[in-house]
Amino acid sequence: MEGFQVVASPDVVGVLRQEHERIQQLCLDVRKAGQGSKERPLALLQEAVHLHLLGEIAVAHPAVRNSGPAGDTVAVACQVEGEQLERALNDLEVSNPDFDASFEALSGALLDHASAQQRDEFPLLRRYVTTQRLHMMAGAMRDARIMAATD
Repeated sequence: MEGFQVVASPDVVGVLRQEHERIQQLCLDVRKAGQGSKERPLALLQEAVHLHLLGEIAVAHPAVRNSGPAGDTVAVACQVEGEQLERALNDLEVSNPDFDASFEALSGALLDHASAQQRDEFPLLRRYVTTQRLHMMAGAMRDARIMAATD
């Protein structure tokens, strides 16, 4: 079967890593935007963070909760922090004179949160969840987001 290639879709950890990279890029886009043009990149960042958290809450955090002795503590901490960050991000007003300083602090917290998740949650998923289930979870995350978009 010459020319036959198996294309592996990313598992849930791979999808979440890609989203972290996208969020990091969107933070840079907001920082680089001129004073009068921050609304659009901020809105894109807010949407990306929202969809990312939606997938985590629906799929990733429940799996982490059942993963090892520290799983529940790690999952709850990541979920609570993620929800707080999303609320703070949604409360940002580009017209606020302190926007740049507030955004700088918040974007740093977002990136720290992503690093903590990669350090604390991802190893639990890799260790305690089968490869097949990790791939199925990526599809489940996609489905949860589609369902949320149609509500």
